[in-house]
Amino acid sequence: MNKNKTAYKAKFGKWCITCVTVLCYGVAQSQDIHFSQFDETPIQLNPANGGVHHEVRAILNFKNQWQSIGSPYRTYAFSADARLLKNKKHHMGLALDFFSDKAGDAAFGSNQVNLSLNGIINLNDKSILSAGLMAGYGQRSMNASKLTWGNQYDGTSYNSMISSGEMAPASFNIFDLGAGIQYSYGTDEAYISANNARKVNIGFAVFHPHRPVYSFYGDTGERLSTKFVFNGNAAIGIPNSNLVLKPSYIVFLQGATKEINPGMTFQYILQEGSKYTGLKKSSAVSLGAYYRFQDAFIAIVKFEYSNYCIGFSYDVNLSKLRTATSARGGFEISLRYVYPSMFGNKHFKSRI
Repeated sequence: MNKNKTAYKAKFGKWCITCVTVLCYGVAQSQDIHFSQFDETPIQLNPANGGVHHEVRAILNFKNQWQSIGSPYRTYAFSADARLLKNKKHHMGLALDFFSDKAGDAAFGSNQVNLSLNGIINLNDKSILSAGLMAGYGQRSMNASKLTWGNQYDGTSYNSMISSGEMAPASFNIFDLGAGIQYSYGTDEAYISANNARKVNIGFAVFHPHRPVYSFYGDTGERLSTKFVFNGNAAIGIPNSNLVLKPSYIVFLQGATKEINPGMTFQYILQEGSKYTGLKKSSAVSLGAYYRFQDAFIAIVKFEYSNYCIGFSYDVNLSKLRTATSARGGFEISLRYVYPSMFGNKHFKSRI
């Protein structure tokens, strides 16, 4: 009997940690998924990012979080965008993004696909203004059979044969909307012999403006809060060197929650690609760090070769949850293809 009580207490303790994790996850995620490498999820940040600085781009993302305290939280994402209807003054961008997220023992899941259309105006040789609209369809699901309840304790141990009396909803669907605007500025050239480029992007986006119903039980009083996203980044070349400084930030505001992420990446250009023969490919390595206020320190490393980039990051948990996680947050991987290459090209102007 004492052994059963001990086992139950251990199970109950794990359940409590899981509950705390879910609550912290809701705060940290501001109700929506996010990635630590937020610069590798540009379409999720702002629909106005599609097709602005490139012809074609595709990105894969994977995040594994909090495995140290039970069932890990795994998030997968894919996005692709392209430039359309090009002319000297303006063009359009089309983007598709998808994400799938599974959280905790109950496999609380989120799957969503979004389509974005972006209008892009070249204000002059150095400035671009873009504005995008997004429409999406999502599904939320869970496996209620994996949940345990206090009334299933028979006095000596947990008994799964005892009915909890709780309803077991399976899923619900939502129709989603979003919009954003972005200003981009770029000047000078980025090849190694000069490396005096100055490039800046500043954007604002709003998601869920219609506040869709967000309830397994169809309760119209439970709605997804509108989310506001402020983001910015820059690329500042150090003249006559191989080093480029890339500061960036992201701010999420959603309901009573907020998330603030400032950081800096240092890119070192290993080799400049040959302009005419194409035999020598551009390559660069980047090291950086971000701080998610009251939550985590994020270390990032990236390697770029020609049109490809692979990124790896790790979250060191600094919040109150670190007692349970031993400061271990989670790792993240990104893979990107972009055409044309975003570095190492002569005449690397803001319109590329």
